[in-house]
Amino acid sequence: MFSYLPLTPSNQFAMQRLLLLLFLVVPNLSGLNAQVILVGFNQPPLLSADAGPDTIVCSGRSVRLGGNPAATGGSMDYFYLWSPAEGLDDSTSPNPTALLANTITYTLQVTDVRGCTATDEITIFTDPCLGTDTDNWHTGLLVYPNPSSGKFILSGLEGGSQHLQNIEVINTLGKVIYTRSFQEKVLVQSVEIDTGIVDSGVYFLKLLMAGRVLSFRLLIR
Repeated sequence: MFSYLPLTPSNQFAMQRLLLLLFLVVPNLSGLNAQVILVGFNQPPLLSADAGPDTIVCSGRSVRLGGNPAATGGSMDYFYLWSPAEGLDDSTSPNPTALLANTITYTLQVTDVRGCTATDEITIFTDPCLGTDTDNWHTGLLVYPNPSSGKFILSGLEGGSQHLQNIEVINTLGKVIYTRSFQEKVLVQSVEIDTGIVDSGVYFLKLLMAGRVLSFRLLIR
């Protein structure tokens, strides 16, 4: 859009999105007259892709990819492409379903109608889900944040905290890399677990409570 305005102190900053000033010298009968053409541009928001958060699934289980929504900004409509296409039901869908046997990283590329592109990645970690007790009878327990950088909070101990006896963090090879025992009754509602782990990957949290074992899958990144 073009508009012609005389340059005065009251309007020289009127257009907040002014990107360009064109100075024209126009001759008239009385001599030369300078005019300023204000050129404004309506720039759409920056295009952004969202492949979704990294997550863990059991081998052979399916998981849905992509954020909600998988793309924002730019100029609609959007065109989606996931790579690699391995394990996906539709590599051009914003939210395909992946059926995985091994850990994999997917890249989502979003292209808008103007040809602008944005990318994002998601890593799906898989584990065999063998040798763990998934019957978490104490449903009030919560481990967060998960994924994390190696520090977790175990909360929801109220009502059953006096039964907490031992905490272990185990890697996928079955090696115990963190352990903590409680000789007396734990009266707090939450416990911090600082594993000190620097290697990203899938780990298992095992809790011994009242003689029973509970397990959680952890993701460190």
